Amino acid sequence: MHDYLKRLPLPLILMGCAIGVAQGSAGLEEYLYAKDDLGAVYSPQATTIKLWAPTAKAVNIALFADATNTAFSLVPMSCDNGGIWSATLEGDQDGKYYLYEITRQEPGADKPTTCRVNDPYARGCSANTGRTLIYDPRKTDPEGWAADRFPTLRQNVDAVLYEVHIRDFSISRNSGVSDDRRGKYLGLIQEGSRTPAGETSGLDHLKELGITHVHVLPSFDYAQGDETQAVDQYTWYNWGYDPVLYNTPEGSYATRPDGTARQREFKQMVQALHRNNIGVIFDAVYNHTAASGASPMSIFDEIVPRYYYRIDREGRYANGTFCGNEFASEKPMARKFIVDSIKYWMREYHIDGFRFDLMGIEDRDTMLEVLGEARKINPNAVIYGEGWKMEQLLPPERMMTQANVKGTGIAAFNDGIRDNIKGSVWHDEAQGFVQGAVPQSSLEQFLRNIKGQSTGGGIEVITPNETINYASAHDDHCLWDKLLLSTQDVPESLRINMDKLAAGIVLTAQGVPFLHAGDEFLRSKNRIKNSFNSNDPRVNPIDWSLKSRHKDVFDFYRGMISLRKAHPAFRMSDKSAVDRSLDFLHGMRDKVVAYVLRDNANGDSWKNILVVYNGNRQAQELIIPGKWIIVANDKRAGTKALESTRNRIPVEACSLVVAHMEDQVGTEEGSGPDR
Repeated sequence: MHDYLKRLPLPLILMGCAIGVAQGSAGLEEYLYAKDDLGAVYSPQATTIKLWAPTAKAVNIALFADATNTAFSLVPMSCDNGGIWSATLEGDQDGKYYLYEITRQEPGADKPTTCRVNDPYARGCSANTGRTLIYDPRKTDPEGWAADRFPTLRQNVDAVLYEVHIRDFSISRNSGVSDDRRGKYLGLIQEGSRTPAGETSGLDHLKELGITHVHVLPSFDYAQGDETQAVDQYTWYNWGYDPVLYNTPEGSYATRPDGTARQREFKQMVQALHRNNIGVIFDAVYNHTAASGASPMSIFDEIVPRYYYRIDREGRYANGTFCGNEFASEKPMARKFIVDSIKYWMREYHIDGFRFDLMGIEDRDTMLEVLGEARKINPNAVIYGEGWKMEQLLPPERMMTQANVKGTGIAAFNDGIRDNIKGSVWHDEAQGFVQGAVPQSSLEQFLRNIKGQSTGGGIEVITPNETINYASAHDDHCLWDKLLLSTQDVPESLRINMDKLAAGIVLTAQGVPFLHAGDEFLRSKNRIKNSFNSNDPRVNPIDWSLKSRHKDVFDFYRGMISLRKAHPAFRMSDKSAVDRSLDFLHGMRDKVVAYVLRDNANGDSWKNILVVYNGNRQAQELIIPGKWIIVANDKRAGTKALESTRNRIPVEACSLVVAHMEDQVGTEEGSGPDR
């Protein structure tokens, strides 16, 4: 018997439907299931429903005619020797709802207990996770869905990721999105929308900015919030990191929470983005569930108590997530659930990749299986996550932390470059390179960050494909608020330079750049650090008036993205190629970093590219021999020449310069390459 099964009370192991197996011969490891047909499998002729529940004494299906009718019929399920309960509902069940009615014997209880619970494999549900929906998935396909294709991506480093909360993006009236789409899946993709000042918004904004992938914050069915409230009457807000039904799109982002609007509109969102060669990254939260035990919204524990969670030596739920529980990804049927869910989202909704919340809680073997199965469906699938070291029960070498992503093809967020750029997220006033301070860890560590070879704490990264470089995300302060809090003594013009420099570093460093929605025009959350549940309209909704107010910042971000996409020198995927092609220049002044990408690096059309980051609060002039064509500075960025200069490179305070030349870079003392 496996160690985790020893923690289960013996009666729970032996009193299930598979009791025909010789008692005491084995535990739940005997009852594994390999097929992909758990949950409801629909056809017009019949719907078959299957549930893995080897410890249940009896399971019925409570079948409802619709989302609200209280009347139901009970359909008994039969159990095989593998712990699979099944029933076939003859005829067309499209539009009906059900719950499982599960009877089990609790340890020490005189009588069995019965509960009703949703299907963990539910692909749809009524409003507010009321009941599991049976539906014809093909009826939710928008026109042309069969022809929808994943955008191509040669390497992870070719991506420019853009993280957005679906509601935040279009909920403001000044987004220009129509009222019936504001805050919805369809609001993200509305074409032709404009702000009151005439700037693009919606899908046109994403296209204008030039990003390659939209990373949507959790958009599966989550616990907190009332899906039935109208857009302008919300009394709640939620990022969505409290998962309930993992395979069901969240209903508050749909035009109707009942029925199949959520499925169809989610597909319409993906399809519209794909038509414009923009991929979709799904924020996956498989490290914990919204509830466990007998709490409301607890599903897995109602079906097979305590199996799906890590339990410590005292019999308590492990809580390395700080969310009340940890999903036990290392257990076979828990791992199967995660992998099945990933495959479902890719096949049914054409998702291009996944961002794993608290990925360090997931075991490495599960993550490798996720990557392998995802790449079978889409060879360009992008898998990344938070590789923080948090798990306390399992050995560190088994977990998918930053230290253990090496060589896997999976990427981890790089908190090292984040904090070196703008200062520690743990201290509001802490400063980093862009504010004129020494990089938090060290200059040497910062240079390794720029080369895509190190993450937080000096952990080695062996390919830039495996580092997600960012200065801001939904967690902690957004970039502009961090700068406001840490540089209260500087004029706004200099602070704007700092913002541009931060984005410029992210977009020119080797690795995968990641941008937080709204940073491109100085989004503020009213200096709120952790805005996960703030319904204050001054906090989370994107204020689209900022785009016209800070059009120069937006144009800079757009120009830097176009520069990166046009020049593969910024997108090397091999460590040895970076070492061979990227030379830091020695003899630079304090708080100045300069490097050259040499000899048509990574097949680039430009022979030599110079990148200078000036962290000083004063302008600098560098002596670097040669005739240089400047394409990015504190004012503008892109691929076109802004000016030419010979031997002297002017760099404004807290800003960058990108330039190129066709001749060999000079090597005089004070300006040559630091080999």
